Amino acid sequence: MNAKQLSAFKAVMLSGSMSDASRMLYVSQPAVSRLIKDLEDSLDFQLFERRNSRLYPTQAAQSFYREVQRHFIGMDNLAQAADQIRMMRRGRLRIAAMPAIASSIMPSVLSQFLNSREDVSANFAPHLSVELANRVGAQKFDLGMVMLPIDNKEISFGPCYQASCVCIAPAGHRFEQQDVVVPSDLHREPFVAIGLENTILRFLIDDALRKNRTKPDERIETMLLPTAAQLVQQGLGVSIIDPFTAHSFVKQDVVIRPFEPEIPFYFGFITPANHTISGLTQEFVECFEHYASEHFTLTPVDPNDIAVV
Repeated sequence: MNAKQLSAFKAVMLSGSMSDASRMLYVSQPAVSRLIKDLEDSLDFQLFERRNSRLYPTQAAQSFYREVQRHFIGMDNLAQAADQIRMMRRGRLRIAAMPAIASSIMPSVLSQFLNSREDVSANFAPHLSVELANRVGAQKFDLGMVMLPIDNKEISFGPCYQASCVCIAPAGHRFEQQDVVVPSDLHREPFVAIGLENTILRFLIDDALRKNRTKPDERIETMLLPTAAQLVQQGLGVSIIDPFTAHSFVKQDVVIRPFEPEIPFYFGFITPANHTISGLTQEFVECFEHYASEHFTLTPVDPNDIAVV
């Protein structure tokens, strides 16, 4: 029993004759007859009787037809599901993001994305950028957001951007009276340093301070940018962090000010190498870009132009 035989049987039941069924299926009448004969042989019971040059379904055929209808209803449901997936109405998206974005704007982006797509679900996890890239390269995630640069042969880059870091200070700090913070403001200032694990960001911060002969009082060093912001909030010093983390502290007891000269924060989307990006993945990227562009100034960058320090 196969799909062609079932289609022929359904067509004969609907049309009442082999000839009409052949026209419905765009095949010859002998082909339909052969398919019905083969189906009867596989079922081991007769499906049709011919009386007075007309074709009549047997009682067994009527019972079998009810089961065949359920089969085709199921096939129709599968076709509709495929259409919904193509139209990005349904699916599951696996996303990973570095902590700075995972703990700041990602919940808002995911909320917008999923609330407008009731049949879409997501698996979301925060990871450090290097581990995240390894997991995306191993196809454990469909999409990742990492701090750049990243050197991994198993990933492909999507859109990449540069944003500007900001200075964050405890509530009531003197920076509250300034429009901009400059390196000299940080001289001997209690400072929450970003760990060396964030190689390029740490280098850019240190370079800006060194060029201006500024030496803050590094009271504590931490690997994660969200942790740095929390330490600042507790009054352990000031810090220079990414704008996304700072954005999540806007309504809390902290002072946030632009920092000059600009210290760029590089980040970008990655996907598994040699892997076709789904429509759902592309939709999420566009959703993130739309949300981010409303709150931040982002400049597109080529990830190959960001030197590994």
